[in-house]
Order: sequence, then structure tokens, then C-alpha cells
Amino acid sequence: MKKAIYKFHFGCGRQGDLEGVFVSTQERVDKLVESQIEVYFGEVLGKHSEVLGPIDEGEITFVSDNEEAVRVVEEHDLSSGYNPFDYPTYGFEFEGEELEDVQVSEVIDKLLKK
Repeated sequence: MKKAIYKFHFGCGRQGDLEGVFVSTQERVDKLVESQIEVYFGEVLGKHSEVLGPIDEGEITFVSDNEEAVRVVEEHDLSSGYNPFDYPTYGFEFEGEELEDVQVSEVIDKLLKK
């Protein structure tokens, strides 16, 4: 699985937007979008904002899979903003088990192993 740099943009209407840059693999990004896991960001846009929802295809954009660029981002911890893999799920079921409050990255790992 080749790593790449991705940009994240999650529009929340007039409340604002969530944006970020992170490193992942295309396989993990595809599984996140395909699975329609509801990501719970919490009250990140202010008290009572409750931001959550599935990540759609257009909300994660491929930037580069240049090995040197990926290495620099990882080595110098240059990821920034919001990474949907770092937040908990909301109301997601997997093989009959409710996976609420489980980090999205853990759920994606389970889905990829299946």
C-alpha cells in the first residue's frame, strides 16, 4: 500500500468548514468513502455545533504520492488540521457489533481485513 498526501475539506454550511492535510493510502481513503462511516468530530465549530457525517468522495483530494514528499510530511509531522481517520465513529455497525466511539482508523483496519 503506497502512502500519499491528501487534503480534506468538509463543508458544514454556515457554521464553517473543516480542513486538513494528512498521509494515508488510497485503499484506506476508498474504504472510508465506500463504507459511509459517520465520523463524529464533536463540537469543533463551537458549542452545540455537533459536527458529524459520512465522508463523500469529493471531500478528500489526492495531492501527491511522491515518496520524498510523503517522507518529509511524516518525518516532520507536517499533517495539519482535521484528519477524519483520527475521530470516532457514530452509530456504525460491523458484523452485528455497534462500533460507536471507536476511532475511524480502527474500523477501517477491520473492514480491510474482512
